Amino acid sequence: MKYFLCVFIVLTSLIGRTQLIPFSELDSARVFTSLESALSQPQTVYRLDLTKQRLKSVPSEIQQLENLQELVLDRNKIDSIPNWIGDLKNLQRLSMHKNDLDSIPPAICKLTNLVVLDLSNNYIGNIPENIDRMKSLEELILWSNVVSVFPISLSRCEKLRKVDLLHNEMSVSEQERLKFLLKDVELILSNPCQCEFDEE
Repeated sequence: MKYFLCVFIVLTSLIGRTQLIPFSELDSARVFTSLESALSQPQTVYRLDLTKQRLKSVPSEIQQLENLQELVLDRNKIDSIPNWIGDLKNLQRLSMHKNDLDSIPPAICKLTNLVVLDLSNNYIGNIPENIDRMKSLEELILWSNVVSVFPISLSRCEKLRKVDLLHNEMSVSEQERLKFLLKDVELILSNPCQCEFDEE
């Protein structure tokens, strides 16, 4: 009787705890495409795709999805990333392609399990100084933005293997600096512009 009681206690203590799905297997998990449906069974939601839903902000209800590991908010009208995004500790993939973002909040660097960050086709001009806190980051996708200068901390993202910066207006010197900083990273760059930027 004591044995079964111990097993019951262990099993109940595990209920509700998040277990990261191996990133290579994440695509096989069910994708929820309705926030209402996701909120009706929050513990079962690992992937949420709210593409083209005319969103102007990131729905705060997403914070209730404790097991969320992929969040796709592509092709909306979102103009900022809320600071609470850093509380989604289990996120492995975040995509906000083609929105109206002009910055990346430092809070995003709390996502230490994030493997892929896609913020392409926005108006982003800077990268957080503490981006190296994202220990699992492998792909940073920022094509078609206005990033011109990159923090040296980017070179301390040990797992980083690909950075897509196509269609960002970067000077020759900044491109050369970036190539030096990220020697072992696949860099995707456009031809450099003949321009100068004020470094803050």
